[in-house]
Amino acid sequence: MKKVIFLILCTSFLFSSDSKYLKEKEYSNNDLRVFVGLSGSYAYFDSEKTTDNSLYSYGIYLGLPIFDNYEVILNKYNSVTSDFKYNQQSLTLNVPLTSRKTRRVYVGIVGGKGTIEFNNNLGNLDDYFYGVHIGKRYKFTRNYYARIELEAMKYNYKREDLKEIGKDRALIFNYGFEYRF
Repeated sequence: MKKVIFLILCTSFLFSSDSKYLKEKEYSNNDLRVFVGLSGSYAYFDSEKTTDNSLYSYGIYLGLPIFDNYEVILNKYNSVTSDFKYNQQSLTLNVPLTSRKTRRVYVGIVGGKGTIEFNNNLGNLDDYFYGVHIGKRYKFTRNYYARIELEAMKYNYKREDLKEIGKDRALIFNYGFEYRF
């Protein structure tokens, strides 16, 4: 998995910096079209509930650019460790920082809710999470984009009796490939 992520990342950096598939008049990053994408991520997961520090995720997302190229993104993804599966839904707001040719740098905040299903039948936990990230979006062609993000996430878990049982954190590397309509 790490080799695949590395290969995709290198390809993105090499071919999107001055995309040979775009004419110079198409370099604009001002794009107010709805988009859908596939995402994958790898995280260093600091948790009291597992000794496995690797958290792999995959999912889909749907985004809507709003005023002045801000983006609102709805995410649905699943994460896996050796001890549990984690189903998550989140909402992200990305704020653009800078733009050059086919690249745009942005910062964002994310918040959401999820359910942990333990592999050893200990029951399920509900949680909420929040985080911040910095990312870069690349424009390959008129409709295809790729994005990479580095994200810091904080998780809060609760049992059915509403007793808080712990707080975990993760440092996440996200990669997404999207299509704009």
